Amino acid sequence: MRSPRTTLVLLGLLAFPALAAVPAGFQETVYTSSALIPATGLAWAPDGSGRLFITQKNGKVLVATMRDGALVTQGATLATAEFASETVYTNSECGLIGIAFDPNYAVNRYVYLFLTATNAKQQIVRYTDSNGVGTARTVLVDNLPTAGQNHDGGAIGFGPDGKLYWAIGDLGNGTGVDADLISMAAKVSRAELDGTPANDNPFNDGVGPNNEYIWARGFRNPFTFTFQPGTGKLWVNTVGTGYEQIFVPNRRDHAGYNDFENNQPAGYITPVIKYRTNGTDTRTLTATGAVRSGGTVTFTTTGDHGFRKGEKITVAGVTDASFNGVYYVANVPDARAWTAAQTGPDAASGGGTAVTQDLGGSITGGIFYDSTLFPNDYRGNFFFGDYNSGRLVRATLAADNSVATVDAWGSGFNQAVDMDVGPDGALYVVGVTSNSIKRILPAATGQKLIVSALNVTVVEGGNSVFTVRLAEAPTEDIPVSVARASGDTDLTVVGGAQLTFTPANWNQLQRVVLAAAEDPDAEPDRAAFTVSAPGLSPETVQAVTIDDNTARLVLSSTALTMTEGETASLTVAFSKSPQRSVTVTVARTAGDTDVTVSSGASLTFTPANWNTPQSVTVTAAEDADNTRDTATLTLAAAGGDARTVSVTVKDNDPSAPRITSTPLITAVVGALYRYEVVAEGLPAPTFSLTSSAQGPSIDANSGVLLWTPAGVGTVDMQVIASNGVSPDASQSFQVAVKADEPPSAVLTRPTEGERVSGSTAEFFGDCVDDVGCTRAEFYVDGVLASTDAQPSGHYHYGGEHNRWDTTSLRPGAHQVRMVVYDTAGQRAEAEVKVCVGDGECVPPEQPGQGDGGTEPDGGTEPPPEDDSSGCGCGAGSGGALAWLGMLLVLRGRRARGG
Repeated sequence: MRSPRTTLVLLGLLAFPALAAVPAGFQETVYTSSALIPATGLAWAPDGSGRLFITQKNGKVLVATMRDGALVTQGATLATAEFASETVYTNSECGLIGIAFDPNYAVNRYVYLFLTATNAKQQIVRYTDSNGVGTARTVLVDNLPTAGQNHDGGAIGFGPDGKLYWAIGDLGNGTGVDADLISMAAKVSRAELDGTPANDNPFNDGVGPNNEYIWARGFRNPFTFTFQPGTGKLWVNTVGTGYEQIFVPNRRDHAGYNDFENNQPAGYITPVIKYRTNGTDTRTLTATGAVRSGGTVTFTTTGDHGFRKGEKITVAGVTDASFNGVYYVANVPDARAWTAAQTGPDAASGGGTAVTQDLGGSITGGIFYDSTLFPNDYRGNFFFGDYNSGRLVRATLAADNSVATVDAWGSGFNQAVDMDVGPDGALYVVGVTSNSIKRILPAATGQKLIVSALNVTVVEGGNSVFTVRLAEAPTEDIPVSVARASGDTDLTVVGGAQLTFTPANWNQLQRVVLAAAEDPDAEPDRAAFTVSAPGLSPETVQAVTIDDNTARLVLSSTALTMTEGETASLTVAFSKSPQRSVTVTVARTAGDTDVTVSSGASLTFTPANWNTPQSVTVTAAEDADNTRDTATLTLAAAGGDARTVSVTVKDNDPSAPRITSTPLITAVVGALYRYEVVAEGLPAPTFSLTSSAQGPSIDANSGVLLWTPAGVGTVDMQVIASNGVSPDASQSFQVAVKADEPPSAVLTRPTEGERVSGSTAEFFGDCVDDVGCTRAEFYVDGVLASTDAQPSGHYHYGGEHNRWDTTSLRPGAHQVRMVVYDTAGQRAEAEVKVCVGDGECVPPEQPGQGDGGTEPDGGTEPPPEDDSSGCGCGAGSGGALAWLGMLLVLRGRRARGG
């Protein structure tokens, strides 16, 4: 019989749909990987690359890639690469918990992460995406609140105004609730793209007590949010105690926590969607509480019902049974009355109950469907998940953008935490510990244009990308045109105006690039673009610009460090010309009075000198203590921008040393171990080392400890920092030395069975090693064809992307292999079969395949192997697939207890 391991490999490789998890007419594909645990979110890169970014609680950001209409797998698992790795605090709900892409990502490649850095602070960190690797790490917003427990929020994204928004909960202990305007806890906050507070935030009071970032408040745990395409409205999914709630706040709004949940009085916002946490609500109808007139029934309850428009209610036990049934709330005239559409003659009755639906107990991620793969009535729908019940919920919207219906839509999505719509138009869902990503798409669509987004924003002066593909393989080439149909001429198509889809490339993403010209006004520009093809229904993409012409302060530094008795300086200018002369004031607004602004306390900028930097000088006075002084300077432009600068003053009084660095406690035999010891103290300390092994040494002045271990074992070390001031600082630690392990080879492209052609094919991958890698060799049909020798660990045929020339290879099946080497000369390899050109790639054991002869390029064709998969192009075994299908059915039944 087939072993369990082999069965799981086949299940992962074929990615068959799961059973009975989504409504009729839809199917589900499961991509599994142990690397996904524990996942906290996902988001598709908005550049048309088909890359799915996945965040993990432990600080890693992984990237999966779509090729030819499906996520790439390696054997039985989803293929992922590492984009970035953060050191995070992971207790309770802490960790890496949010990701967002810059609105001008197609140009600047900025990726933003929301993370818990320590048990006392969270951060928003920005990376630059450099060919799939996060570089230029920048802490954009620091010292966001956390108690190192739960309710840390993690929602992050960009609004239609181009500003950065994020949300944090009440930290599990009631921080920031009610009228609080000091803490960012229990709030939605808002910043400029440089991380500074937006000038027009509603509670921005300059040097006053308010936190300038706060935009809206009163949220228990706003775990996720999303901006509605087209309207730009913010939908905030808030985990509750008695009710799960979705709010649509505007600036200054108050959701009422912790005084109110689904019972907010006047002056507070109410949820647009809510459901009872882990249960239902039952309301009793009055004796005359059912009245039908003109196709509308009005139900009246004995107490406040708390129902919301679009909520699904089951009515039972009414004396006149014609009133009983399942209805959606159409209107809420007052706290004890609600209406619904109901056919039947006019009548009056009463009694009975109205019961809400049970959706779960912990609302998670949500997304609007803004693509074209799903049936038309799904466009603009809002989907969200529930962690406790594993349900996906679908909400439809009425013409006035209010909620029309709310229904449980899918089930079996265990610990669903986040979702997004892919460039293929499918819905993707990830669970925290489900080690899988689930893809939901219609079982049958018919031929149509699949447009990744029907509403896009374009930063003025920047670009935005959407993609186009077909739903099915065509019988002949199909040309697609993209053109502006109406609207502002500042919005144009600068790439992808003419596309062609063939029977070979129909499921590949093709990019359309929109650009927005800069203009002098401050009003968003709008235009409609038509995507059309002969014989197919056209689609319309609505584009709107992000237009912000506000002049911003440009500082040479936002952090100054100096020594007592010294001065430090920074320069100030404007990002663009102000409309009139502006005075900028510079003042200490917090911290030690020993720090003063000695020059440049008032600066004047005009339309003529706005971009000429002016200097501000800060002085730190001598004092008697040996404590480090700190202060905050605020630079404020009258009626405009405001920025802060942190000042740190080193004391010049003698002080005992203190070691502040953390030692590296692992090493590898034969590899250089390096630990730079960092210590504070005055005068500067020197370093010494004692060790239980021969060989380790430390530079007395720099504190750099170097050692090349000779054998496996555990070594005790002690570092002493001294500067003549007692006491010395001591740090003791153990270093565990292990043997040098062989590397691993990860071949990213091509994938098993991939069809390749032309002179710019992809052939690349990674070497993963505990010390380091030195080179990779690329073989085609057993012949060395290219070597990439450099220590990065990321290797390409020809040294860079798209350098594999396949034109000299005969059409058909070929074997390619990547061999990697570590610093010790140990090697590993990965190989796949590919199909070159339009050649037949039938299984090797079938007639007409490999005969062990010589290849046209001089290589030797490998002998036939017992591999029915061939190159993924030939026919498979119907009997084997039928057997596997039956196995899947049985496996599915067991999983559901059937």
